[in-house]
Amino acid sequence: MSSFRLHEPSSTMDWKDITSTSSFSPLTTPSKNFFAMKGKPTGANTATTAAKSWKNPNLSMTALDNSHIQQPGRYVSVIEKLQELARQGGMEIATARRPQAAIYIAPLPKDISRFLEKTRHEFTESLLESERGFAKSVQESSQQTALREESEKFRGHVTRDLLTVATSGMADMLRKHRDRREELKTFSRLDPTRVVGDRTMTDEEESFCRTLREVNEAIICKRPVNPAESFSNLVGVSGNHHASQLWRAFTALTSPFEHPKSTPNSPEKFRLSRLFAESLVNRSRQYLENSAYESHLSHASSSSSSNMAAADLVRFCAKSHLTKLKLAQPSLTSGGEQPVWALIYYSLRLGLSKVSLDFVETGDDSTQDIRRYLVEYDRQRGWLSDGSRSELEKAYRRLGGANLDVFKKAVYAVLSKTETNETFPGVTSTVSDWLWMKLSQVSLAGKGFTLIKLQEQVKEKFDSNASDDAECFLVYILTGLFELALERLAENTKYLIHAVHMAVCLQHSDILITSNDSQEGGDSPIGLDFIALIKSHVRPFRKQTPEAAVEYYFHLAPFPALCAIDVRSDHPFRSMFELCLYKLARDTRSAWKIFGVLEDAGEDAGEDVRLRRGVVHKFLTDPEGLMVAVAKAFETEGRFEEALVLLELAGQQRMLLQALLRILSAILVVPVEDAKRKSVYAVATASAKRLNKSIEEEKLIGNVFILLDLITFIDTFDRKQYHQAVVIMKELRIVPVDADKVLEAVRQTGLD
Repeated sequence: MSSFRLHEPSSTMDWKDITSTSSFSPLTTPSKNFFAMKGKPTGANTATTAAKSWKNPNLSMTALDNSHIQQPGRYVSVIEKLQELARQGGMEIATARRPQAAIYIAPLPKDISRFLEKTRHEFTESLLESERGFAKSVQESSQQTALREESEKFRGHVTRDLLTVATSGMADMLRKHRDRREELKTFSRLDPTRVVGDRTMTDEEESFCRTLREVNEAIICKRPVNPAESFSNLVGVSGNHHASQLWRAFTALTSPFEHPKSTPNSPEKFRLSRLFAESLVNRSRQYLENSAYESHLSHASSSSSSNMAAADLVRFCAKSHLTKLKLAQPSLTSGGEQPVWALIYYSLRLGLSKVSLDFVETGDDSTQDIRRYLVEYDRQRGWLSDGSRSELEKAYRRLGGANLDVFKKAVYAVLSKTETNETFPGVTSTVSDWLWMKLSQVSLAGKGFTLIKLQEQVKEKFDSNASDDAECFLVYILTGLFELALERLAENTKYLIHAVHMAVCLQHSDILITSNDSQEGGDSPIGLDFIALIKSHVRPFRKQTPEAAVEYYFHLAPFPALCAIDVRSDHPFRSMFELCLYKLARDTRSAWKIFGVLEDAGEDAGEDVRLRRGVVHKFLTDPEGLMVAVAKAFETEGRFEEALVLLELAGQQRMLLQALLRILSAILVVPVEDAKRKSVYAVATASAKRLNKSIEEEKLIGNVFILLDLITFIDTFDRKQYHQAVVIMKELRIVPVDADKVLEAVRQTGLD
């Protein structure tokens, strides 16, 4: 940097003005120290003579021919230039040997001035570039410092997790990581009441739950049922127009599929099969055609009072679209006043392929050529044979696609399934039109435009969050991207309840790919976290209405339990359904709604109590193991009354007897005024009385009654009812009470 400062301009003068602002004296007056030379040097002696005259002032100089001084390719120094000017003007130039002489400086030549100017400019640019490089290095250093800080934070989290493993064990760390992942789930994040979970159900939630209960009963009884139709009818009468449109499309697409024998209970393989692709394309195309037909019929009916024929409806549709596009090209009016190719296209778009044959007759020879292909298209429900498609494709290539009528080009693209990368901007004015065009171009052959390739196009086009949620759902669901459709719909809180029940319908139809079933890689769709979706819907009201939560948990029965064995109960859970019931019973205070309750039988009944079954008995034929696991958890948590009731409901008499002994022994040391002690005593007494009638182990049941009498004795003594306490102690016969027996006991003790 210091080397550049030698060339920096003055602070008061621009570096470009150094030569222009200097004033020089005219070199016209000869100096008195110069004398005329005697004789004239010639040839090669010119330079020698000039040098001698420069050193010796007594020598005279004459004007020289300077044509040889500045030659091409030879550099002329400033000193040499000044000497030459001095010789030409006859002036004296003072050197270091003669400081007393006056100094006259001639103006710098233009080439030297330009050279100096260029050099100073380069040095200035070097300075600026150096400053920019320094600023960039400072910025990079700041970024590296920020990265190091983030790395230190991450290292700190990892270290803390490792310390957690060392102190509290691997199980706690895995549980913490699982909770952290659940917080990041889309469905958990959308639920603001996921922590509380004790609110009552809304009217909409109750109506959906009632319908789901009816569906579950039909599934249990193995009756044919279409859940999508049931929920769609429910939404239809609710007056929610937007949700009704979503359910209408969903029902049209997800009505029961016929699974081939080669893919039983394998949604992933079935979704990649030719049968699924053909069925889905037919249903999606038919839905779009029916929707367009009904929409245009509604608009046409509002403008015309009479019933409109199919051909007139096609003309109305074509006219409205052409008016919006402001198309008035001559090619659109081929075959008379009617735009034949536009009418043929809109006949296919409205699902009126038979009407398109009538419009073909009004056209020219070019329209007559596709008549037999339209007949085949109508007969085979929108499909052509490979031979017909090949012929149409060759005919289309011969026509030259660049100059074709846009509607003629669209008709050929639909029939021959070509131009799959074309968007047809003059024809596909809406998303529905574009999607219908792409579905019509789908080929079942492996080398053509398959359903998987269409799905890739859809994901690229509608992956942005700027797209409408309902629109994205319709596009995804109509192209077989069921999991993406439900995930996008669930991101909107007002559609979350619909996404949950649609997922239930897909799971019942065995076409839903879940995150537990999907495999990474290949063409397989990404699985939906069905378990998290169900939990996110149930979590807000599960504690308040556990019987409703069980109806939703029932659809988790096909999934294996994430935690196979509970540490507290040592119970092997057979499915996620059982695991969710276990956690639900522990979290709620209304476990009796799940497992049932003992009620008074009444005076006319032969027994004291009768069992009222809970909702779990509807779904499980053998819930006893689960009830025992919950009872053990209750006993560990201090919920003794519920534990005793559950063991009695499960019919586990020996386990109930053992639990009575443990629980009664524990409450002996509990203060008498404790309300929980009284409640446990009442439940234990009733259970012991009923158990005494059926159990054969008299010794064990006798120990239970001894513990009950001891509790009664302590309570009586605490109330200062000493006479009654003595009577109870006599009946117990644990310690002697009479005087003679006390003396006998003392003597026995002394002998011992």
